[in-house]
Amino acid sequence: MRQEERTRLLLGPYNPPPLKKGERAYCLLRDCDVVITGWTDARIPWPRCRALDSRGGSGLLVNETLARAIRNESAVAIQYWWGDGLKAVWAWREAFGVGRMDSKGSRRLILAASKRGAQTMALYGLPDAVCDQMSERAKRQNLASFLRKGYHGPWWTQEELRLLGTEPDEELAARIGRSTTAVRVMRIRRGIPRFVTDDVSRSGSRAIFGSSGITVLRS
Repeated sequence: MRQEERTRLLLGPYNPPPLKKGERAYCLLRDCDVVITGWTDARIPWPRCRALDSRGGSGLLVNETLARAIRNESAVAIQYWWGDGLKAVWAWREAFGVGRMDSKGSRRLILAASKRGAQTMALYGLPDAVCDQMSERAKRQNLASFLRKGYHGPWWTQEELRLLGTEPDEELAARIGRSTTAVRVMRIRRGIPRFVTDDVSRSGSRAIFGSSGITVLRS
């Protein structure tokens, strides 16, 4: 992924507050009144501040606008546009309760990286040596004992079962969020015939669809 795509802001624009050095404001991160000590020269210039009762160093003023970016943008994008380090960005996220996958920007980048990794795995697979190491570790740690037995997918509801055979398998699958194969297998397993239409074809034949095949009746 190119840098411009990795650092793209999803929910901008983020306009800086019109504050001057020496003016006062309220910082959400520090949860107190602060004084503006200057401005950054980042891609998005932003005011720096310090608490009124503090003589220590200063940091970015976290107002509602920057807080919105912290909650929604990726850490990479925030670093790129606001010019602060990763440690500071993660401190902001922790303060606002934003986890690794909580922001839309981070989730987008992580899922894209996972997809690229899966494509690479599908194309090349793991080296034999790595597979052997994983196999030996699994045997040594008896990982098979932690596997859950039986069916792990979503269970069929009574309402879904009642709908089997009431419409074409493809349409029912799309409506209840299952694959066409899953619908067909469950229908046949329960002995329910396929959806039957009473439409008469142009040739004067009527098709009756059953679980054992198709019977064509001539009129």
